[in-house]
Amino acid sequence: MKNIFTKSFSRAGISLLFLLSLSIQANAQRFRGKIEYYSSVFPSEDGKIKSINGTRIEYYNSVFKSEDGKVKTIGDKRVEYYNSVFPSENSKIKSIGDIKIEYYNSVFKSEDGKIKSIGNIKFEYNNMGSQKSEGKIKSIINETEDRESEDALDTYYFIEKLNCQ
Repeated sequence: MKNIFTKSFSRAGISLLFLLSLSIQANAQRFRGKIEYYSSVFPSEDGKIKSINGTRIEYYNSVFKSEDGKVKTIGDKRVEYYNSVFPSENSKIKSIGDIKIEYYNSVFKSEDGKIKSIGNIKFEYNNMGSQKSEGKIKSIINETEDRESEDALDTYYFIEKLNCQ
């Protein structure tokens, strides 16, 4: 009896392992392209992504700590950062191409330093109510359906990931 259960469980385990390996292979095959990395004397860019499918990514080599090692350009889009006395916006992304990014300078801790707008996209946060919802996004509104602002929003999160390398 014990032998039957052992065989059943081992077959189930092998089947599960096989299915898991197939799903991992399927996920790994979603991106097909070429990624190149910097090999540089500058620590601000060494080992970071240089290009993705031929789209070049450059990084700042700056005396300003707020910019050094952060993304400078992606393709033809320039990225600028705040050098500010306000800690809520200092070293955060100021613009992506022609799209401006603003942050809240607020007395409410739940929204201070968070994104206020990316181009025509406006962000609102919960600042009253339960502690579980305080500081979480209340709404994201793009009233003009501005496609450039939508693209900048996607690029913003991509840049944030690159800056964490």
